Amino acid sequence: MEFDLLDAALSYEEVFGVKNSDRFSSAMELCAHFDLAEKEGIIERVLSPMKHDDDEFGGPVDEEDRLCESLEDVIVPPSVRKSHPLYSENRRYRFTHDSWKTSILSVMLDGRKEEMHEQIATVLEREIVEETESKDDLEKQITVFKHWNLSGNFIKAAGLALQIGGQLTILGLNSQADLIFSDVITGLKREQGGVTYGGICSSVLDAVEPPELELLLKVYIGKGKALCNLAKGKAGAEAYQSALDVSRISDYILFLCGYFFLHCYNVPLQILHYTPCAFEQEFDRSVCFPIFSGLFIVLKMGVIEQNEGGSYEVELCKQFVEQARLNNDPVHYGRALAMQGETLARHGKFEEALDNLETIKSIYDIETQHVAICKAYGSDRVGQAFSHSVNWNHALGRTDAALATCKYIVEEIVPMSDPKNVHNTFCLIYSVIVTMKEHDKALEARDLFIAAVVDPFEEHFGSGGSTVTKPMWKPILMVLDMQGNGSKEIEHIEEYLEWALDESSYELKSAIEIGMGNYSATPLAMFAEVPYYLARREEVELKKRKQLIQTARAQMEKSLENAQKCIPYAKSYAREKLVAIGALSTELGV
Repeated sequence: MEFDLLDAALSYEEVFGVKNSDRFSSAMELCAHFDLAEKEGIIERVLSPMKHDDDEFGGPVDEEDRLCESLEDVIVPPSVRKSHPLYSENRRYRFTHDSWKTSILSVMLDGRKEEMHEQIATVLEREIVEETESKDDLEKQITVFKHWNLSGNFIKAAGLALQIGGQLTILGLNSQADLIFSDVITGLKREQGGVTYGGICSSVLDAVEPPELELLLKVYIGKGKALCNLAKGKAGAEAYQSALDVSRISDYILFLCGYFFLHCYNVPLQILHYTPCAFEQEFDRSVCFPIFSGLFIVLKMGVIEQNEGGSYEVELCKQFVEQARLNNDPVHYGRALAMQGETLARHGKFEEALDNLETIKSIYDIETQHVAICKAYGSDRVGQAFSHSVNWNHALGRTDAALATCKYIVEEIVPMSDPKNVHNTFCLIYSVIVTMKEHDKALEARDLFIAAVVDPFEEHFGSGGSTVTKPMWKPILMVLDMQGNGSKEIEHIEEYLEWALDESSYELKSAIEIGMGNYSATPLAMFAEVPYYLARREEVELKKRKQLIQTARAQMEKSLENAQKCIPYAKSYAREKLVAIGALSTELGV
């Protein structure tokens, strides 16, 4: 690690508050110390002064590196640098061996290290505020976060982590967001000794105040969202469970669900019961509501096993609705009702689910609530209730009502939604796309999908960006293209054939398959339609057509098997397509 003498002097002055009148004497004293260290072989001069390369974005760096690199992190205006007594005498140094750096830091008291990190964080934070172009610089924000986190200032570190993690999640950088949130949680786990709950020492939990508990919950929730976006349902469930443990809200769940809750979700309900401030009036219990939503999402991913009656799901939903109703906030109450509608439909109570939607309509205002709902729950789970209702109407044979709802979503909800939240848009229109394609509007559905999902994603994140549903986009577009054009010539037929004949094309994380199979047809059902529509095309040689129809049948059968854990529509869709595949198989002599 290399550093400039001038940077070291400026950092020293910032950390120890050296007065302007004492700058010269302080600089000369520092030079004397550096000369002695050089004479003793601890440091050496670098003849070609070059700045060190930044660490890989979001990469792990140990505490020693962070403290040393902070010499260059402390940014000062050029005018201040030029006026410094050492400006003309500036030179560059490096430690002759990393062991010297380690030895120096090892004799430094932890409290002193934390104080230095706090001083550095304060300086960097001030510079970011003063420089407009730095306010959206994630790397600079992450640097400040690392110092706040190592300073032991939980409120500052957690607050900044939520800000950075939110930005990273929007950008599709969920792995990096998870690392940021994990760093905050790990910071609380540093203190060892005595009894721990959820890995956090009881003495830490005893000292936690309501604002700190609320931040801790939000960090756990943010971590859960990031992991679910990565289709890591089990890890996401553990994060949400940890948040539930901390919040004490599991007292209610335990009362309602009893031993079954513990059995089906084998994570100890510990931290919750040993965080005294969770009972204080100042604690905002609405912070806990996204936990209910998160647990419901991982349940739909198939991570949580429950009995045939679905008592875990039912009781979780029931408690959320009641607590949100008492809280009297339409943002949370709307989400609770949306969750209730899904639960009713998953148990075949479609009329009740549609009645529930009427209540949602009476309180949902996308113009004033959309941003708040997305902030709390990651996407507009309330608006998505309308998307789910498309399937409820299908189940009741109300095709006109389903199509009317599709029209409402496209014309009223999507235009008012944040175009950067592409995952939300996909969830909003997935059932719409499937419904349109099943009613002779495949090409219109394709245009909608490109305009609402693909183009905004390219605009805001570029082709290299990522989002959990992106593996579904290409096969959806291929299916809509071939279905909509019928026997007409397909421009990219060779590309479609290459995709369909590659067995790896059908590999998909089960969490995505089950999760999206609770919105409409399972993703694998859509994938299976690619070889099906190719097998229908007469210009494809017969041998390939036979191979394609066999692939279509195998993948659709897997979809039907997976759909047993999804909504009824996913099952009926796969069954219907298997009939069509069977008919074509007979025609081709397979």
